[in-house]
Amino acid sequence: MGNFLALSGVIGKTEAEVVTSLKNYASSVEGGIIADNTLDSENDNCCIIEEANRNTTIFYPYGYLEWDASSKFISNELNAPVFSFHIHDGDLWMYILYHNGQVVDQFNPIPDYWGEDLSEDEIESWNGNASAIAKYIPYINIRDIENYLVRWDLDEDEDSKAYPTDEYGKEEWQLVDFMTKLKLPYPIDDDGKPKGHTYKYWTNQLRSSQ
Repeated sequence: MGNFLALSGVIGKTEAEVVTSLKNYASSVEGGIIADNTLDSENDNCCIIEEANRNTTIFYPYGYLEWDASSKFISNELNAPVFSFHIHDGDLWMYILYHNGQVVDQFNPIPDYWGEDLSEDEIESWNGNASAIAKYIPYINIRDIENYLVRWDLDEDEDSKAYPTDEYGKEEWQLVDFMTKLKLPYPIDDDGKPKGHTYKYWTNQLRSSQ
């Protein structure tokens, strides 16, 4: 089985602000969040949160399915741009960008991954728009991110990189290079250890383990 990862990237907000908002979301779905520095990333309820450059990333527990809902909630409550990132089965990475709780951009490099019967309009809706990102994140240079927002040719060498300084090619981990350009921290190191603070997080979908 490939990687299934979910993260929120919150622009312009501190960890304290993001934790408070995520706690409010969790409360709305019969859940909660509490600091717990004993957890590791393999724990079913381990949520890792890291702040850098006044931006904050949430790395959700592996069984969490509400990454879009919580990203939208945080964006609306904090009046902030929030990326909902997802790596699906090691095959692709994707995002939905919310601003004030509204979808303002979205990207999937394989838009027909879940079915080939999509309309052309729906396929195009997942193209991603570097100008839209730059509109809501003023420090972004369009030229620094636009090469990520391309549809993948599955017959092409996946080692082909969007930019020469990238670490990854057209694979799921390209997300990390993209986040770096957005000045969003990736809160797990190369050994799978948390770099940010760890929290026990649960909702009515993600039950709390004992």
